[in-house]
Amino acid sequence: MYVEVRGDRADVRDADNCRALDICVGRADRPYVDQALRAAGLGSWDGGTEAELTVAGLHAAASGGQIGSDWQRRWDDMVAYAAAKGWLTADGSGVRAHLVELY
Repeated sequence: MYVEVRGDRADVRDADNCRALDICVGRADRPYVDQALRAAGLGSWDGGTEAELTVAGLHAAASGGQIGSDWQRRWDDMVAYAAAKGWLTADGSGVRAHLVELY
């Protein structure tokens, strides 16, 4: 799955794909990443190469999309993998995701 930032909007796309997690942004939209993530309840960005997404906000947005019947298990596996890699915050409420410039 990925979070697409366009202007001041951030939307979860490809929610059924629990094997990837990125934030996709166009060069012109980069200045709006923090504002868009906060407004969507998805997280925040400190200006670096990664942003912190809220696990609860991401789950809520993704689970409302087109997902398979085994999605929750795959989501849990994705969060466990992120924890094993050290990508979750200490309290488990946030997960780091790379910003990927698309265009």
